[in-house]
Amino acid sequence: MAALWTEHRNAEGRTYWNNTITKQSVWEKPDILKTPFERALSQTSWREYFQEGRKYYYNTVTKESKWDMPEELLLLLEKVGKEPVPPTVPIVATGEATNQLAAIASPTNVTSQGVPLNPLSGAMVRPGLPGPVGQSLPNNLPTAPTPVPQRPLNPDEPVVPTNGFAIHEEAEKAFWYLLKKAGVGPDSVWEETIRAIITDPLYKSFNSMAERKESWQKYVETLKKKEAEEKEARMNKQRPAIKNLLKGNPNVFHYTSFETADQVFAQHPIWQQVRIESERRQLFLEYISDLQQREQTRLREMRGRNMEKVVGIFKKHEVDALTRWRDALKMVLESEEWKEDQELSQLPQLDILLAFEDYSKIKSGEYESAVKIAEQARMQKYRQAREGFRALLGGLKSNGKLLSGTKWKEIYPLISEDDRYLKLLGTPGSTPLELFWDAVDELDLALESKVKDVGKYLSSRSFQFTEQTTTEQLETVLREDGKMSKMFDTDGLGLYRYFHEQAAHQRRKTEKLQRRMQDDLRYALKRKAHKFDIDAPYEEVVPIIQDLPEFKALENDDEARKIAFSKFVKRQKEKMREVHSDDGSTSSRKRKEPYGTRMRDHDRERERSREKDRDDRYSSRHRDRDYARRRDDRDRDRERDKRSGRREDDKEKDRSRKKDEDVEMKSPVKETVSPMVMLYLLI
Repeated sequence: MAALWTEHRNAEGRTYWNNTITKQSVWEKPDILKTPFERALSQTSWREYFQEGRKYYYNTVTKESKWDMPEELLLLLEKVGKEPVPPTVPIVATGEATNQLAAIASPTNVTSQGVPLNPLSGAMVRPGLPGPVGQSLPNNLPTAPTPVPQRPLNPDEPVVPTNGFAIHEEAEKAFWYLLKKAGVGPDSVWEETIRAIITDPLYKSFNSMAERKESWQKYVETLKKKEAEEKEARMNKQRPAIKNLLKGNPNVFHYTSFETADQVFAQHPIWQQVRIESERRQLFLEYISDLQQREQTRLREMRGRNMEKVVGIFKKHEVDALTRWRDALKMVLESEEWKEDQELSQLPQLDILLAFEDYSKIKSGEYESAVKIAEQARMQKYRQAREGFRALLGGLKSNGKLLSGTKWKEIYPLISEDDRYLKLLGTPGSTPLELFWDAVDELDLALESKVKDVGKYLSSRSFQFTEQTTTEQLETVLREDGKMSKMFDTDGLGLYRYFHEQAAHQRRKTEKLQRRMQDDLRYALKRKAHKFDIDAPYEEVVPIIQDLPEFKALENDDEARKIAFSKFVKRQKEKMREVHSDDGSTSSRKRKEPYGTRMRDHDRERERSREKDRDDRYSSRHRDRDYARRRDDRDRDRERDKRSGRREDDKEKDRSRKKDEDVEMKSPVKETVSPMVMLYLLI
């Protein structure tokens, strides 16, 4: 008995063969099932394959691939076609076997290629073979001719070849034929379509499920596009008639609904020509949409005209940015335009309010622009006043009347009657005094580098500048050098003032140190007071106090020692008088102090308070200055501290002088005072 083979396809659509006896499965077609050409092809180096339903040829030796059949295979095919085909083995069936063969050859058990199928296993029965593939025949069956398979009922129905279609377009055409036969429409679902066509032989037009779904989607989209084109053609044909029908009826407005129109025109022949309700609705809505757009355009134009009329009423009654809405509305409602114009009287109050808001914004913008222009003019006026005063200070600089270290009181008489100074008074921003300080600070900064050079030059010439040095002496020294001579020509007076102030400051510093040393000696004498008589002369007390460190500190100034000793003696005698007073209380000293002394102390306290207030105001004023002036604060503060130190020294000097005068006035003892002491007291 010959081996029986059955043909199958896997899930990917690839064909394989199974031997029902040996249970062996192979991918390559068995030789017993091959055609003569296939058997001859297996003897060559060429192999036949399919890719996406298209056949191609591959040479296993040269590794060459071709879509068209090679010439070698064409010659082989021609040679095989001339060979006689072996006769089929007749099979005669009787009884039950005849019925089996009849079932095998029945139209319902024949493949699309005309190969009979086994009704039990579905295996193909190849003509000319001993028996059907997949089932053996009984030995007692008589031989009979193999029945010819029936053709399809529809002669135009495509037939799927055994190895599939060679061209993708042919496979798609066959699959589309199947979809059309199954009644697939534009709204069909893929899952339902699969269940309807899976049993049809044309289902195998494609080898993979992806190709079938892609072709189905393309088919459905084609149907949808065709249906839309047909619908559009029908509507284009019916649109003019429906439009004229609706346009000629006075009961159709822009707010009419389709349901109302459908009732009105239900019996009209033109309306009935459009048999599909969705198309009638679409045509009606197109016409109504056009009516609504025209109505909106008309209302928008009318509203614009009415708004312009309202704005004209506002202008007529001189409505401005400060007018209230209540008053503006009253003006509109009581105007003649509102009463006589029927179209205007239909304007809602909300639109009047919107027009009022827009008009108020315009007026507010005009008002703000006017205020801004006025403010700019005012600021420009103030700026011009400051520039004029700066020009005035510049003139004083060029005339040599404004120099480094110049005081305000020195230039005030020169500018008090000037119009540029008077215009700046009372204006916001920098005051005349602040601008004067800025000018002086600039001169100080410009002079600082020159002062250093002149100081080095004077030191190299061993020239000692004192308070008694005159301008002529300084000029004489500086004229000896060309560079210094040019500096004196440009800033001679400023240089003299600077060095004179430095000499005065050094003198005050020395005097202050001298007074402190005298005070230290006075306090040190308290420790030795029990060793000498308070009425003893200075010369007798010197051996007792000469070992004190405070006494040795005044080694080169015996006059200062005598002054300190005399002050100590006077103070001790004052205390003795206070002890022997009537009430014997030392606390009565304050009550017995002269009125002038208490008033001077009060004046000093008040002067300190004023000085502190001035410093606070000065600091506050400088905090408000802009960045350009604040960057030079460090240098100005340094110079200011120097000037403040000089003022404090002067005040200390005044306080010491007044105190010494009080001591002299109260002292009952007349002492001989040296000329140096007298000079000190006068100072």
